[in-house]
Amino acid sequence: MNIHYLHGFASAFDPDSAKLQTLGKLGPVSGQAIDYTLPTGQLIDNALEQGPWDRVELIAGTSMGGWLAAVLGTRLGIPFVAINPSVQPQRTLGKYIGPGVDFQNQPYELTAAAVDSYFNLPTGGQGLILLDEGDEVIDAQATRAALQDHYPVICFPGGNHRFAHMEAALPKIQAFLEGC
Repeated sequence: MNIHYLHGFASAFDPDSAKLQTLGKLGPVSGQAIDYTLPTGQLIDNALEQGPWDRVELIAGTSMGGWLAAVLGTRLGIPFVAINPSVQPQRTLGKYIGPGVDFQNQPYELTAAAVDSYFNLPTGGQGLILLDEGDEVIDAQATRAALQDHYPVICFPGGNHRFAHMEAALPKIQAFLEGC
């Protein structure tokens, strides 16, 4: 199974991360650089141009990458797994408006106009939501409440925003895909 992974805000695709190495047990994992400081339309167009979508069987993403996985999966008809996703990017990103430095020590400038261009996570696709209840950035219970009527939602006790339960989630992802 070919998996395409979408990283979160101020992060980067790192195929050597423990999370992606574990996800890779299901199949090869590709990824791309995503600039969440762009207005939404441009960000989505760039993601569509860069992704190997004709070969992708599962889109996965964490945080803002979970939001984008839902957007692209819904648009392209590809199953997705959204991990600790941002349900309301306008709120999630709002606290980062202005200049900042990402996790690779690269400067960025996030404008209010870019943040205002984001829309809520779509609810029309074929998705699975994975949450760590210990997420310190996005409220897992609020995410569950917002999405449980639209997607299967699996919560893991403890953990963190980066998601500490990928190994435990693998059989859940496999079962989800078998039902697609």
